[in-house]
Parts: sequence; structure tokens; C-alpha cells
Amino acid sequence: MNVKISPGNSKLGSIPSVSLPAGITCRNDCECKSKCYAMKIERLRPVVRQAYQSNLELLNNSPEIYWREIEASIMMSRFFRYHVSGDIPDREYFMHMVDIALRNQHCQMLCFTKKYNIINEFLDSGKELPRNLHIIMSAWRGLKTENPYELPEAHVAYSDGTTTACEDAKKCGGNCSECAITNDGCWTLKNGEQVVFAEH
Repeated sequence: MNVKISPGNSKLGSIPSVSLPAGITCRNDCECKSKCYAMKIERLRPVVRQAYQSNLELLNNSPEIYWREIEASIMMSRFFRYHVSGDIPDREYFMHMVDIALRNQHCQMLCFTKKYNIINEFLDSGKELPRNLHIIMSAWRGLKTENPYELPEAHVAYSDGTTTACEDAKKCGGNCSECAITNDGCWTLKNGEQVVFAEH
């Protein structure tokens, strides 16, 4: 069994990514679960659902293969995205992300997460995030964004016209690879800055 790494899609462009099943590795206390676009994609595209489930099984049963193959992809890439679907399962998983980033500083890695506690506990311990591991705290209406270190945040512009984003939040340009190669967007968000996405 091999980890299923996507070579990209219409939003990511040519940026490779690894994903896990929607919902299973995510928080259960957020309204986003009922509106999750990744869950919709999994329902509509069984091949995608099977790929994400296969990745989770590989992670659980043969984590050394999972991480070896992710790092092999990262070694050959300038940019990499964690979790178009799913989220950081636990602290051990996050530590693998950190270690791989430290060993592969040529590659910029991006991860949106609602697992605030994992990130905050890491920073509470006095450690620093690698400069090439871009962690963005993902916010949602009704969910308290626990972000004492003021890491970059992602907010939603909801279909009813409301948002939790600040007025000067950057609007998503719609294509991750374009922002990456122009050194813009989420890849360059600084502490205290926000990006806002249209609800999808």
C-alpha cells in the first residue's frame, strides 16, 4: 500500500497534497462539519473517498511508510499542502510535520487547522514553528479561535453576507500555486494577519 498524494487540483494548481478522510480526523464541535465541502466531494467521488481512507489506514497500520513517502514527495517539491480534507490527528502527527519541515527547508508547506490545542501546546513548550511550515488557524462562526500566539487565521465570508474576518483580511485569490509562485496569499501571511474565503 502506498500513500495517495494528489498532484494538485483546480484550486491548488500543481501543488502536491496529502489528505485524510473528512470528519474522522476533524473536531466534532464545529458547525462546519454539516457544511464540509470535503465531505461533499467524498460523497460525489468514491475514488477520492477511497484514496483518503487508504491514507488513514496506511497511517494507522504502517506509519513509517506513510511518512517516508510524504517526505519523498516533499523532497522533490517546492510547495506542499497538508490536508485539503481532514485535519492533524494528534500531537505525534504534528511532530512528524515539524521534523520533515526542518529537514526539507527548500519546500514551503501549508496547513490549515482547527486543532488549536495541538499547535498551542507545541508553542507553549517554548518550541518555534519551522519558517517553512505555514500553520493557519482556521476559524468558523460559533467556534472560539484559541490563538494566543496570533498565528495567521483563515475566516469565511458566508453566503448570508456575514464574516468573522477583520476588515483588512486578504481575500483568497482562488489558486494556491499562483500565490505560491508570486510569494503572496496564505504562503506569506504574518502573525496577526487573516485571509478570507468565500463559503464553498
